[in-house]
Amino acid sequence: MNCHERKLKKIWGICLPHYFKLMVILSLVFVVASCSDKNENTSLPQESLTTQNNNSEQNRLSQVSPAEQNDNMEQKLDQFMTNMKFSGSVMLVKDNKIQIAKGYGIANNLSKESNGPDTIYQIGSLTKAFTAAAILQLKDSGKLNIDDPVQTYKKDYPNDKVTLYQLLTHTSGIPDYTGFTDFITTMDIPVSVDGLVAEFMDKPLEFEPGSQFAYSNSGYVLLGAIIEKVSGESYGDYLKEHIFKPLGMERTGYLDKSNFSSDVAVGYRNIDDELVQADPIDVTVAYAAGGVYSTVEDLYKWIQGLETGKIISDASWEAMRTPILAKYAMGWGILDQKRTIYTHNGAINGFSSMIWRDMSQGTAVIILGNLEGASFESMIEVLQDLLSSEE
Repeated sequence: MNCHERKLKKIWGICLPHYFKLMVILSLVFVVASCSDKNENTSLPQESLTTQNNNSEQNRLSQVSPAEQNDNMEQKLDQFMTNMKFSGSVMLVKDNKIQIAKGYGIANNLSKESNGPDTIYQIGSLTKAFTAAAILQLKDSGKLNIDDPVQTYKKDYPNDKVTLYQLLTHTSGIPDYTGFTDFITTMDIPVSVDGLVAEFMDKPLEFEPGSQFAYSNSGYVLLGAIIEKVSGESYGDYLKEHIFKPLGMERTGYLDKSNFSSDVAVGYRNIDDELVQADPIDVTVAYAAGGVYSTVEDLYKWIQGLETGKIISDASWEAMRTPILAKYAMGWGILDQKRTIYTHNGAINGFSSMIWRDMSQGTAVIILGNLEGASFESMIEVLQDLLSSEE
């Protein structure tokens, strides 16, 4: 196994708590780092950032004194995030009302600007739900059919069996371009949509379309290209006009953050307990699979918009939460049979992200971080307990 393969295996391996064991969502995309032996050995182990601290915090919460139990939610959250060495922003929602939205750690190590509730982060694979919703919007308006072959909308695509639905559900068999051997050396080079698609378009499928689940960023790149073809708008302009603006997501976008003068987080890696800026990646390389940036506040507007029918029809929202294989639907993993709990995580160089939502309880946890390699799945259970303990 070469150095590149070892690194991807390490990063894409997710340790899921008990309520995630029914599904496997490989949504940590694009996180790549130098493959030198020094970086392999000195990067802070993922377990030390998550699992060990999580276990100790759970034990502490179960043994607190009556006086400690009276502490408010924010004090408990502050202590937990400090113990986790968390750098980023978090939002906790209960009874469909925001309880806490705040930041921890440093957004920019040079300017010493702190993270806050409106700090902007790259969100990695949380982008996929936006891409899926855009496709469903176009379906709702009669401009496409998700059961159609990709060839219907992209004439030069060589396989006539792969459908849009299979792209949406990661069942197409198209190989994931982020796993190609030259990805690390080209990830910081701007690329056109056609150039990005060309990276994988002629590669053989890994299995018969529809027969298996295999997480593929390539499929969502194709969906982005189809959005542009069918709508006549660029991917970023389409999201801005049809999703971000209608929902008042003023600090969310794709490709260009130059219109924001502050509160834009820098992505870091932790090496020998020092913050080092993460390896650069051009947003065009992430594209419709992982190129959106946002805030915790805007992402709550996003899930509210989905649930209230402001973005897609009720039928499309139901379809978006109907899983097929590996408990994965369209841009979301689904954790219960009633399809009321949906989630996704993601990462891109220097950033990690997660949305967890339980519609039946009116609870949500949204986490955006600017430290590479952080895994939020192991934090979710503690944050859920924190929400449920505050009556």
